[in-house]
Amino acid sequence: MSNKEENLEFSFLNSYNFEVEVKERMQTKTKKKWKLKKSVIFKSISLLAILFSIYFFIQFIRLGILPLKYLFLLFIFIGLVDVGLFFLMSKKNYKKRLCGTILSLICIIIYAICIHYQGATINFLKNISVLNIETEHYKIIVKKDSFYKELKDLENHKISYVNDREGVTKVLKKLEEIGKFTTNIQNDNSALINALKEKTVDAILMEEEEYKIYTEMSNEFKEEVKVIDTIEITVEKKEIEKDVAITKEPFSVYITGIDTYGGLTKVSRSDVNIVITVNPVSHKILLTSIPRDYYVQIDGTTGLKDKLTHAGLKGVETSIKTIETLLETDINYYIRINFTSLVNIVDAIGGVDVDNPFEFTADYEEEQGSVYYVYKKGINHLNGKQALAYVRERYGLREGDVARARHQQQVINGMIKKLTSPTVLTKYTKILNSIEGNFATNLSLDSITKFIQKQLAENPSWTVENNVLSGTDARELTNAFPDLYSAVMIPNEESVKKAIEKINEIKGEN
Repeated sequence: MSNKEENLEFSFLNSYNFEVEVKERMQTKTKKKWKLKKSVIFKSISLLAILFSIYFFIQFIRLGILPLKYLFLLFIFIGLVDVGLFFLMSKKNYKKRLCGTILSLICIIIYAICIHYQGATINFLKNISVLNIETEHYKIIVKKDSFYKELKDLENHKISYVNDREGVTKVLKKLEEIGKFTTNIQNDNSALINALKEKTVDAILMEEEEYKIYTEMSNEFKEEVKVIDTIEITVEKKEIEKDVAITKEPFSVYITGIDTYGGLTKVSRSDVNIVITVNPVSHKILLTSIPRDYYVQIDGTTGLKDKLTHAGLKGVETSIKTIETLLETDINYYIRINFTSLVNIVDAIGGVDVDNPFEFTADYEEEQGSVYYVYKKGINHLNGKQALAYVRERYGLREGDVARARHQQQVINGMIKKLTSPTVLTKYTKILNSIEGNFATNLSLDSITKFIQKQLAENPSWTVENNVLSGTDARELTNAFPDLYSAVMIPNEESVKKAIEKINEIKGEN
């Protein structure tokens, strides 16, 4: 081989080796860049997991429901997890870093779910409403055969009213703004209605719920009159709580269920009247149900007694004071619900189970008409509408109002059972959404969170007892409608006495 050929071959080999070296360097650089990118991705995921864990812990502090020892343990646990993830991510071993990344992603998913639940809980607790206002609707009622068609037709004519509530004063002021009307006061609703019947007045002013009750009892009156206008007003209510340290001292909560749909501020009859007595030391709860038709002296009235349900027409504070007198006990707080509340909550928790003692039928009133339900003897699984019909029915029951009170306790116990079961977690936000806006209470947020803290710290087993006051069905004149006989229940004094003793017993067990 000539020198020229040798030089060419050498040159070719050098060129080939250079190209190979360049390719190897480029591949090495590419691998380094990819490793760097993976390292950045892995570390970013790890950092994101740590940030999620910090926010998760801060949310628990905001909630304020975890006891201090649990917060400390949670802090230690989260710290160990974060350190462990950081340790894995700092390793050069690819498998360990990949393992750290997967664990970080799992933690992010878990934290995200928990943060969602935390946010829902925080919003729910913030939006717990205190019922500091009530809405009243006043009907302007005239004779059906009169020429009055609207409120302005009554100018310079006489409107009569009963001055038995704060809202009347506000309505009169509104009337003054609208036009000139002559007004006069009647002693009670019977006198008011008689004045209209006898045409000594041109119109009467009557709260919507009282008008509704009277027309239910007197079809004749319903056919004789017409409503030409409705005036809505809001009345501010005084706070009526008697605060105690609910984690240390016994307390009572009044549950009132009003017979309306929609908003909770509307004045209405109290169809559910349950006093829950709680002893946080002995971990005992007593549910005392009072039939809606119990014939009692309504607070602020004299003379004729009335149905307990009619106390709700004067506001929740009147119901509370009336029951305090009856049971000789202080009621510290209240919870107010209505038809919408019960239907939504029961549906949200997936229904409730009740043990029905005997078969009966009940109806559920809807816009399209009534839907009839049959409740068989034994265990029945009820949805929201079925539960509402179950707790409202009394005419088809052997014990009438007393049996209805027992049914109410059954549904409440069924709800408590569902709400304390592990399956509640899968429906947590749905349940909160169903409750939010559908109940009102004067329990403070601070009291609620402290009670939850105590429950989580001690995890006690609670004993729940039930009691229903009894009585005798009768027909009597009432304070609200002294000219009409109403179906009432005359209290069994022995039953009332035993209820008082039982409440005192629960409160005294420390």
